[in-house]
Amino acid sequence: MTIFTRDHPPAVAQPLPGHLAGPGPSPALVEHAAHVGNAVVAAVDSVVAGRRAVAELATACLLSGGHLLIEDIPGVGKTLLAQAMTAAVGGTFHRIQGTVDLLPGDVTGTLVPDHDHDRLRLRFRPGPIFANVVVFDEMNRTAPRTQSALLEAAEEGTVTVDGQSHPLPDPFFLVATQNPIDIAGTYRLGEGTLDRFAAVISPGRASFEDEVAVLSGRRGRRQLHQVAPVTTLADLAGARSTVSTVLVPDVVSRYVVELLEATRSHPQVKLGASTRGGLAVLGLARAVAVLRRRAYVVADDVAAVAMAALAHRLILHDGDGSTTAGRHVTDDCLARVRPPTV
Repeated sequence: MTIFTRDHPPAVAQPLPGHLAGPGPSPALVEHAAHVGNAVVAAVDSVVAGRRAVAELATACLLSGGHLLIEDIPGVGKTLLAQAMTAAVGGTFHRIQGTVDLLPGDVTGTLVPDHDHDRLRLRFRPGPIFANVVVFDEMNRTAPRTQSALLEAAEEGTVTVDGQSHPLPDPFFLVATQNPIDIAGTYRLGEGTLDRFAAVISPGRASFEDEVAVLSGRRGRRQLHQVAPVTTLADLAGARSTVSTVLVPDVVSRYVVELLEATRSHPQVKLGASTRGGLAVLGLARAVAVLRRRAYVVADDVAAVAMAALAHRLILHDGDGSTTAGRHVTDDCLARVRPPTV
């Protein structure tokens, strides 16, 4: 899951090619957004051993305004990665621990009695979802009803209780973790829930030397307290605004649609990636372009994020509920579709 390669070293903001000249972000804005993003990457990398590529993709998700799901076996640093992200971003932070008895109101908030001048009325008490950064740990240990309570929050940035809508803080970034579905006490996440996550990543096991660094205390949870916010909410909002204006050539948009079509026509796929999946790909690709200090998207940016953005959206004929098979199909589609040379 590599985002940056030796072919894409950090550099100064590049001017737009002639055929892309237009109202894209200025070099100064791109440089500022790249500085914000790379500072978050460095902060996460200082804690989570051997996961720089994962930290880059998680940061791209943050900059694109999407939400992130981290899935893997217990004990490989899923929660630590999420906590390092939140420590680097700053702002308000809440953590939700997924359990089988967690109710929707425990997440979104509920109406509680309130005495006002001897009159009893109901007032809304916000739940832990009301924060700039929310870590939902072991989300698939909660029942489907509780999982569905996140759909509105993740899609619209609001929570509706008793017919009244309550806006979430802006910016709002949800980082959820889940264990494999064959782990005891887990529920499969519904397709609608998975579709709300712009990216799904799997950190995997650390290498031998990285694991030594964790055991010796040079990396890992012992270093988490040293991570201080590297950006303000205002700077993050500005960086997100810059990312949203990164230019996408038509040939790159066509490349994304061809990838979507490839997933839909693949023999192993019952239901391919949706248009929302294509928007997620381009959102992440725009963020990768900014991290590479570019004001326009190229095919390499799309290829770098397609796996994380599409694999979890595919419903296979013989799928077991995991994204492993979806990754194989997405990899096959990337190999079949010829990228543009712009």
